[in-house]
Amino acid sequence: MRNEIDDLEELDIKIKKDLKEIKNYSNDHIINNNLVAIAKQKILDKTKKTIAYNLKKLIQIESTQKNLSKKIGVSEDLLSKYKSGNPIPNIETLIYICEIYKIDLAKFLSARLTSLDIGNNENPNCNIFEERYYVYFLVTNMTKEGTIHEGTIEFFNNNAVFKIHSNNTVIKHFSGNYSISDKLVSLNLHSAEDGNAHISMIKPNINKGRYVGGLSMLSLASDANSKPCCQKILFSKMQIDRRANFANLKELLSFYVEENSFGNIKISQAEDETAYNFIQSKSTQS
Repeated sequence: MRNEIDDLEELDIKIKKDLKEIKNYSNDHIINNNLVAIAKQKILDKTKKTIAYNLKKLIQIESTQKNLSKKIGVSEDLLSKYKSGNPIPNIETLIYICEIYKIDLAKFLSARLTSLDIGNNENPNCNIFEERYYVYFLVTNMTKEGTIHEGTIEFFNNNAVFKIHSNNTVIKHFSGNYSISDKLVSLNLHSAEDGNAHISMIKPNINKGRYVGGLSMLSLASDANSKPCCQKILFSKMQIDRRANFANLKELLSFYVEENSFGNIKISQAEDETAYNFIQSKSTQS
């Protein structure tokens, strides 16, 4: 969405400049109709782009375009057209969207929404997590490389406890607190024996109810010589059979790059959605 944000900011600057010029016309002068028409067109272009941006934000909230199209009562094909800015939703649809997501209509038409602007809960930090989740991540010990760890994370108040299990025994135990921002959740955990563990995740969406699961980034000492290690970790509200789902889990937890060098490692919204859908499919089967 970076290019869209740049386009909107550039349009906003041009519109403010045009409106300032129009407002400076005195009653003794005839306003340049061509300038007014150009300003109107720029405002319309900005509104279209803003609506398209905000619809994409709602798709992130609902996980898929299909989910959003059902929720707002339009076809996926029409929603795709709305996302391109041509046409824009009719007034009934716009009002409905703002009512169901509790968004001010003027803000939806004129401003880029953040996750905090969208929701049915007055406190965006409450009721996100269940008390306990199972977590899965790749083993880094060279002798067991390629296998998958299982653990648990428990949430209570603003605190969290992270346990790594092996043969029904807790082999590592971290505890600490977590904080929630507009887009991320950060867990800062510590163990007297095993050092620090940090987990960063895309902020779970409160509109789905309680968090089902998804991908996060885990940073802790590796199993081999306590070297630092950064890897993916999968959250799931239900326990997953590691043996039966090994291929799917390894696919979700592995990094893939097209080139040998890259600037950073992060979890994308698409990866998180894929993980969420995998967990939902397991929940449906159980």
